[in-house]
Amino acid sequence: MKVEVEDISAIEKKVKVEIPAEQVKDEFELAFNEVQKQAKIKGFRPGKAPRKMIELHFSDYIREKVLKKLLEETLGPALDRKQLKPVIQPSVELGELKQDAAFTYTLDVELKPQVDLKQYKSLELEQDVYEVTEKNIDHAVEDMRERNAIFTEPKEQRPAKNGDLLVVDLKAEINREPVPNAGGDNIQYALGQEVYIPGFAKELAGVGVGEKRTFKVKYPADAPRKELADKEVQYTVEVKSLKEKILPELNDEFAKEFGGHENLADLRKKVGEDLKAYLKRASRIKLERSLIDKLVELNLLEIPKGLVKRHAEELARTALIRMGVKDPSSDDIVKLSEQFTARAEKEVKGGFILEAVVEKEGIKLEPADEDARLKEMAETYQIDPGKLKDQFGADALKRLQAQWLEDKALDFLLSQSKIKEKRVSAEESHSHLEAEEDKE
Repeated sequence: MKVEVEDISAIEKKVKVEIPAEQVKDEFELAFNEVQKQAKIKGFRPGKAPRKMIELHFSDYIREKVLKKLLEETLGPALDRKQLKPVIQPSVELGELKQDAAFTYTLDVELKPQVDLKQYKSLELEQDVYEVTEKNIDHAVEDMRERNAIFTEPKEQRPAKNGDLLVVDLKAEINREPVPNAGGDNIQYALGQEVYIPGFAKELAGVGVGEKRTFKVKYPADAPRKELADKEVQYTVEVKSLKEKILPELNDEFAKEFGGHENLADLRKKVGEDLKAYLKRASRIKLERSLIDKLVELNLLEIPKGLVKRHAEELARTALIRMGVKDPSSDDIVKLSEQFTARAEKEVKGGFILEAVVEKEGIKLEPADEDARLKEMAETYQIDPGKLKDQFGADALKRLQAQWLEDKALDFLLSQSKIKEKRVSAEESHSHLEAEEDKE
């Protein structure tokens, strides 16, 4: 086997692998003999069909079998010979595979970048300190009422109003052609809630059961679904049923039934405590993002494009699911991933920088750290820590350990930073949290 490496950049290599004709011929012979023994061809006993008949019926299968084996037996050793460790599965460009000739294929290999840490200590950061006020608690308790609302048919038919739950049949078309993954029958929609269809609530205001409305929507250039950007979509909505929302009364009975507390005062106290914990976590997450932004800004490095592409697609898949697309198609994911490229690039860079900090500072995940993390998770799931660890399995546990080690690196970096606290009011904290949730 002959292996040649072309340097594209410090982290990109093009690897050409040539397998000798003798090895290729031997693999074809082995595959032919194996197929011949098992092949069932009319007029011939198993193992007795002539070679021409085997090739006529199984040539494609034999070729695929040989190709798979050649790649399995040479790809890894070729990379090992040149001491190349890809950070993502290399793309393969295949040459022509013939029985009596050498076989060549080319790999596009992306490597882990070497991080030259320039500055990662004494960073100046600002941390929001969210204040829990009565307004925050009022908002949280009202959310509880909304979550525990019931929906019932009105005593008399009436036009729809905000808060009503509609069941609709929805059809979406562009130039009379159906839009993929848009629309459907018996879709539930709470009138007044924002959806990904601009102006949807306004168009359905005052609609009645059995009524059908058709309207057009012009999507902006930055629409979440790229295939709809700058397009005009015609929607047809037929209302099948309407139910009105009934909120539970806010009293001691509410506190007992939905909060498990003796009275409303106790419920509000617990809501306040939970808010403090939640806001503390939100503040920490925002601070960590600010830290990563600084690290990326101060420590320039080239990163694998394939890794960024894969991460952007993961972010796009998550975004589509949150938008209500149950099973996003590959095309939708790829198109939307363009909007996440910048974020994915920053997060991938941040990951490599944190890894470099771990190595330089000798940060390790001690057994006590892992035990504490597992205990914390076990309490959340109400399960024995040992059983939880067994349920994760080796691969999942390895990913968790990597995340915990990264968390330790973040703790270290924040301890070395100059952090200025900024107090945030009740109104600001609510808007800040919504903005942070949009980034998730």
